[in-house]
Amino acid sequence: MLQKAFLFFNIVCVMLMLASCTIRLSQKDASWMPYQGTETLVFRSNTGETDTIFFLSRDTMWKYPNPYFGNKRYEIVQIICNHTSPTSLQQGYLKDEFVALGKRKKSAELKISLAAKDAWYYRLRGIKLDSLKKIQPVNFKTQYGEYNDVYVFDDDDWMGNFHLRSNYITKLYWSKSHGVIRYDKKYVYWELEKKLLQ
Repeated sequence: MLQKAFLFFNIVCVMLMLASCTIRLSQKDASWMPYQGTETLVFRSNTGETDTIFFLSRDTMWKYPNPYFGNKRYEIVQIICNHTSPTSLQQGYLKDEFVALGKRKKSAELKISLAAKDAWYYRLRGIKLDSLKKIQPVNFKTQYGEYNDVYVFDDDDWMGNFHLRSNYITKLYWSKSHGVIRYDKKYVYWELEKKLLQ
């Protein structure tokens, strides 16, 4: 009987230790993920071209940072998609991450990895949600809809390595309730024409 009590005590201690080493997304953090993971996004450019991004899944995972920096595991929600190649080196669709929302420390981060037809959003760092509290969202109208919760994100090319590339996205327009609604290149912009649910 004493052995069973000791075993139960050890199991409870391990579970409490694991729970205290976990960083979860709050409900407020999770509200920044507007996708279910089954959508199809159709974008149209101001030159009349169309491009489609097919979402494959929405996954919730637990990741561990480098043990050197700590042992707490953190929650990440990720959308995986098929998208057109952003370079002329490859043809057809590629499977990749579209957006991820994770919380390693105090503030959650939104990482947008948009790649599409001859377009690539070169943002190397995530966007901290705490920093967005200081910014007032704007009303923005596209040819296909009106949005009242839009944040405009610039590139992350502070070293100037990417801006000469033809697929370089200079600005990305993110609606908190709809996700990516527009992205601008130097001379062309693409707007979300349709968001289809499967």
